[in-house]
Amino acid sequence: MTSKLKLYIAVLDEVPDFMVPTLVAHSILNAHIAFQPSLIYQDWLANSFKKVVLRVNRKEFEKIRSRHFCWEGHENTTLGGEKSCLVVVPMEPYEVPPVLSFAKMWKPKEEKDNDQKV
Repeated sequence: MTSKLKLYIAVLDEVPDFMVPTLVAHSILNAHIAFQPSLIYQDWLANSFKKVVLRVNRKEFEKIRSRHFCWEGHENTTLGGEKSCLVVVPMEPYEVPPVLSFAKMWKPKEEKDNDQKV
């Protein structure tokens, strides 16, 4: 039987796009170490490995941070070293709260390119 567990990674929308890959990589690696004792994490790691990266605003970020078990990641050179990435311990689909269900999937912000391309 395949696990339906999913891991959510919430990135604060103020983080510059060019830093997100590094921020997420460092955060997920640290979360992996921190979550090792969790049986749910072990099940996710062995049987699911489904994950989603979200772009969240401050209100959503604080809601996730205050209500869910998660790893709080940061980059020293971004936002003054403030926590800006949350890796939420994996959960079943029926456990996913609205703040995660309705958050936007991460994608690069649309560049406001004032230079005309030739």
